[in-house]
Amino acid sequence: MPKIKYSKQRENSQAIRQAFKFFYQNKFFNKWMNLLEFEGLNYQQTEFIMKKFWYEGTISCSHPTNIPEGLMDAMKEDSIIFTPWCVDGIYNIYDYPIKALPINLRGVDFISRVPLLIDEKIVIGYCQKNHKSIYSSIEPKLNELVDIEMVKRVALKCQKMPWIFTASPENKTAIEKLVSDLESDDPTLLTTLLDSELGKGFVSGAPYILDKLEMQRQKIEDDINTILSVNNVGIAEKKEHLLNGEIDANNQSIKESGDDYLDMIQEFFDRVGEHLGYKVNVKLKHEPPKQFNMDDEKEPEEGENDE
Repeated sequence: MPKIKYSKQRENSQAIRQAFKFFYQNKFFNKWMNLLEFEGLNYQQTEFIMKKFWYEGTISCSHPTNIPEGLMDAMKEDSIIFTPWCVDGIYNIYDYPIKALPINLRGVDFISRVPLLIDEKIVIGYCQKNHKSIYSSIEPKLNELVDIEMVKRVALKCQKMPWIFTASPENKTAIEKLVSDLESDDPTLLTTLLDSELGKGFVSGAPYILDKLEMQRQKIEDDINTILSVNNVGIAEKKEHLLNGEIDANNQSIKESGDDYLDMIQEFFDRVGEHLGYKVNVKLKHEPPKQFNMDDEKEPEEGENDE
């Protein structure tokens, strides 16, 4: 019986761990999806591209097939299509693939079924210089968040541990009176225990560490936000406690992350414009944090504001 009970408790803990991971995955996925704006694409194309960058880190762009050339210009954003891709197996001397095959996820008839020459008939692009997905870049940190949430869960339960009194049958009435006196906030407690050793009180003795765990959780979340180029203070303290240099350094990291994504993705669309004839501009939806200006903090000199 105890073994079955333990198994159920462990299964419940695993379900809670998965729930925490699912929560953070969706939280940061939403932040990534709201990072960039694509001028020249519709909302479906934009969402598809950002999802592929999140999960796979790469996307391809090509013209649809079996469409008369005269109709291509009238199709506007539908004159290009975005798909996952796989390499044809041939690489050049710089370790770049020469041909790529678009992956036809829905089995439609307007996606090429033969490999296409890269930078002529198809363009491939990445969101990072390392050619990895966004999720793979934050997954270790995300797992740290889940670990902290699980430790917080245990620590919180330890804080809920009540007083436990042990007593012999002869001392039961005296213990009940003692507990009642404790609840009444009486500064003086009297007891009629026959033997003080026969009545004991126990508490968990667990130290209060929830505040430290929460600070660590905030720090890791700030680290992930910085990787995703999402504005944050960067240190798990109130902003007024930080040095201007610390805020400035974190703002610089946020800006660099955003610039890295923007440069890689815009470079991809520049090649789309060059080889497929369709122009797309990419920009951040939100302005990066401004650098701290020492002049903003200077007090006006005497007579400077006098009229």
